[in-house]
Amino acid sequence: MAYTLAVDRQPSIGLADYLDHIQATVDPADTDSVLGSADALHALSSDPDLLVDHLNRELADLASWQNGNPYMGPALLLGRGNSFIVRANIWLPPTGMNPQQEQSLHSYELPHDHPFSFLTVGHLGPGYETTIWEYDPHQVTGHPGEQVELRLLEHTELPPGKVMFYRASRDIHTQHHPPALCVSLNLLIHHRDKPHTEQRFFDTDRQRLTRSTPSPAATRSCATSPATSAISAPPRSSNTSAPPTPPPPSEPVPWTTSPASSAPQPNPP
Repeated sequence: MAYTLAVDRQPSIGLADYLDHIQATVDPADTDSVLGSADALHALSSDPDLLVDHLNRELADLASWQNGNPYMGPALLLGRGNSFIVRANIWLPPTGMNPQQEQSLHSYELPHDHPFSFLTVGHLGPGYETTIWEYDPHQVTGHPGEQVELRLLEHTELPPGKVMFYRASRDIHTQHHPPALCVSLNLLIHHRDKPHTEQRFFDTDRQRLTRSTPSPAATRSCATSPATSAISAPPRSSNTSAPPTPPPPSEPVPWTTSPASSAPQPNPP
């Protein structure tokens, strides 16, 4: 299931140092290695000037604004390396926008999976609510209308500092409107051993797959990008404390989960 991870609070770190740390210590094919980097993502999220500084550097050169960003709208590319992408997602409360336009931007109330595993952390604002299910991708052929056995896991929130891990092509989630603007940070992990490269969408009430579309991140491989690069990366500070080295794969990584049996049921559509 999707995990809520217990993290050790560390001094905040800058974006360039975080990218170097991920490149040097995380094995994208090793889930324990990815989970072990949760402390570093939490330390990055505790930098209150992260987005302001990044946007100021980006706006200084509009000609190269968000070069290489495979996403649209509220997804801001922060950096990338071999087999990973770091991004910030901006979540807005109801705006009165046309529902279809809003759904295309934010995927609110639209259950979907991702063909990559990722860590996410609440960065700014109250955080969105989300409902999570799981399914077995090996039992699905991918045809629209196909019956899929879904298991409800939990209904939860992503407030600042909370770190969660989602499994590639297995965890399904849908975001619900936050009460105010909020931002989450993602570490997207790519490796070749994934069941498919499509993102799948589901009707959770009817337990059916509705459609599949190519994933922007999956079809635009991280492996072709420089070893570590931030968009207009900030200089590394000698005063910045490096995050601790994550535990080796043989050591259990602590996490806490919310069992489906104790989770509240999702609101009706």
